[in-house]
Amino acid sequence: MKKIVFVIESLSLGGAEKSLVTLLQNLDYSQYNVDLITFKKKGFFREFVPKEVNCIILTIPKLSLIDRVRYLITRKLISNQHNAQLFWSIIQNKFKKVHNNYDIAIAYNQGLVTYFVNKYIFANKKYAWLNTDYKKAGYNIAFDYPIYKNLDGVIAVSTETKMRLDEELNKINKKMPIEIIKDITDQKIIQQQAGYQQKVKFNKNKLNLVSVGRLVSSKGFKLAIEACKILLDKGYPIQWYIVGEGSERENLEKSILRNKLEGCFFLIGADSNPYTYMKKALIYVQTSLFEGLGLTVVEASYLYKPIVSTNFPTIHGIIKDGKTGLVAEMNAESIAIQIERLILDETLRNKLTYNLSKQKNKEKEKSLDKIYTLFKK
Repeated sequence: MKKIVFVIESLSLGGAEKSLVTLLQNLDYSQYNVDLITFKKKGFFREFVPKEVNCIILTIPKLSLIDRVRYLITRKLISNQHNAQLFWSIIQNKFKKVHNNYDIAIAYNQGLVTYFVNKYIFANKKYAWLNTDYKKAGYNIAFDYPIYKNLDGVIAVSTETKMRLDEELNKINKKMPIEIIKDITDQKIIQQQAGYQQKVKFNKNKLNLVSVGRLVSSKGFKLAIEACKILLDKGYPIQWYIVGEGSERENLEKSILRNKLEGCFFLIGADSNPYTYMKKALIYVQTSLFEGLGLTVVEASYLYKPIVSTNFPTIHGIIKDGKTGLVAEMNAESIAIQIERLILDETLRNKLTYNLSKQKNKEKEKSLDKIYTLFKK
């Protein structure tokens, strides 16, 4: 029986975390002995980890006052590296090695986890998952390449994610093996959870819109606030719900107040089951500036929701503009126009829903097959 370890920073709400838990729920435990290492004890998705998985919680070493000062100074002096790269430069020698031998070790997201697996995990094979737009996320390939080349491969969650990493590698005249395995999603589980009781009741007399994602700048929720204001000024009775939590909450709350949207735009916090909101929404809206894949859009499509999304590169692998969703430009005016189209045109909404319902989805099976093939190498 092969021994496999997955490493991820936490099991808080997020696309990578959700994908990993779904993968763990679908693995064949008669074939594999699985450990899961995280650096945080709590997390919304921890309750969904199968009982067969051995969970190990490690603590990120605390920085001394000198180290914290060094980190802050480094952040100010170096602008071409991701914070995770700057942080690793200071903390990399403070961890303890994991005294287990594995057949396969998988860093399930980029940055700190990948660096940790490379240096502190003993395994015959090591792989790193890449689930973001590498360039737009702010990573420096000159820093990462020496680490990536030590691994047995990099797994990108979409064609576009692979392309972005390839482009960065070309800048330093390097190449390395990159395989594409899409994030694991389970349509049956999502549809089942969507039928549970919703915690926040929608006003049936309003046009209820839903977006799901962490409250971080890359999700573009400032555009959502601006688009909401445009639609309200046109007289549409909009109520827009954001399911998620994050570091941008205070800034978003200020923007809501500034635009006088307190009764119309709601940050309802994190919820491990956002599907109840998706299901009851008139329209699902994605305002991301970039995505590694766009997992929440995939999930909304499983619920046959009319979708409006910004034009980030990976969206075109999920929906077809005008057929299974509408794609807006990366600005509030365009987002509002596309939402307005769906509000006014019930026939178009029904067309998108119908087309989504007729899609045959075998992505879970395809991804699982690729993962099992990877395990057998």
